[in-house]
Amino acid sequence: MQIAPSHRFRSLDAFRGIAALIVVVHHVMLSLPDGIRGRLDFIESPFGMGGRFAVMLFFVLSGFVLSLPYFAGTNLAYGPYLVRRFIRLYPPFAFAVLISALLCWLLGGPVLPIASSWLNDPWSEPLTAGVVISHLLMTGIGVRQSISLDGPIWSIIIEMRVSLIFPLLVLYIRRLGLAGVAIALAVAFVCAKSQTALGENTAGLVGESLAGTVLLTGRYIVMFLLGVMLAARLDRIRETFLKAPPMLHAMIFGGMVCIWVVAAYTKAMEPHRGYLDVFAGIFTLYLIVSCVAFPKVSAMLSGRVCLWLGDISYSLYLIHLPVLMSMFYLLYGHVSLIWIIALSFPAMLIAGHLMHSWIEVPSMNLGRKLAQRQP
Repeated sequence: MQIAPSHRFRSLDAFRGIAALIVVVHHVMLSLPDGIRGRLDFIESPFGMGGRFAVMLFFVLSGFVLSLPYFAGTNLAYGPYLVRRFIRLYPPFAFAVLISALLCWLLGGPVLPIASSWLNDPWSEPLTAGVVISHLLMTGIGVRQSISLDGPIWSIIIEMRVSLIFPLLVLYIRRLGLAGVAIALAVAFVCAKSQTALGENTAGLVGESLAGTVLLTGRYIVMFLLGVMLAARLDRIRETFLKAPPMLHAMIFGGMVCIWVVAAYTKAMEPHRGYLDVFAGIFTLYLIVSCVAFPKVSAMLSGRVCLWLGDISYSLYLIHLPVLMSMFYLLYGHVSLIWIIALSFPAMLIAGHLMHSWIEVPSMNLGRKLAQRQP
């Protein structure tokens, strides 16, 4: 049995860390009272769009990074891959859920007038063992049952499901290429329409039924396939990027940013979130290749702070919201809102760092050891 060698671009780790930080800022903005948020809409809008963009980036980046060993000629057995992937994702996920449950049990209940309903609602209802178990089982059915303790985990549920079939996605792209991505895009459209036919909210982060949560997962598979497609053709695409004149890259990048900014401020595309997700996936492909192909871009992302953010990005993504909510509950009535926000940022970063060191790194080491024991 052969374990995959390291196929890692550190600049992409930093890229993921910056995306995780954007999600953190987005959630801080959402936690503010509605009156204050209304006055800061010019700031909240791009971060709101950025938070959604970051999640699509995580999906595409996962598809890219996970498929690199396959296209480098490494023979990956499914058993070792699955063990390593499960241990990589689940222990930190379970830890975040249990910590959130504990904090909800200790602090939750009262409504805080200093915070938005978005922050107040998740921990306002009594906690039950059934809710915790449903979270840990990654059911992805119903907000209260599957993500109320820690909202960002919705995307980890998608990641875990796609991870189960990921080797098949690599084979699928090898056989069909770009046509496979086009088919997956059509399937995503059908899944969205089917959710609507079931009477479910297609803007929701989880399904409202078993069928709904399966369809929701189907909508995002195309994002992972975009990453797989890039890995399959990386050398050719990188060569094309390096041949293109800098002015062309400036125009492409500037055009994509303009489209995203216009969509954020006009909110014209908000009812058509699926189309924005596809655009985000394509934009992510461009950014990934830029990080890999251009030494100057890679160097910009290779600073100590950026790399540190990349290292703790998964833990930060999982733990930041429970910490933010706890800071509101603990500090309300003692300090002003601005101090709660100011103190929450270092608290979230410290929590992410500690969780990475104490939970995530040991999980990765355990996953490698268990994978090596697989036949």
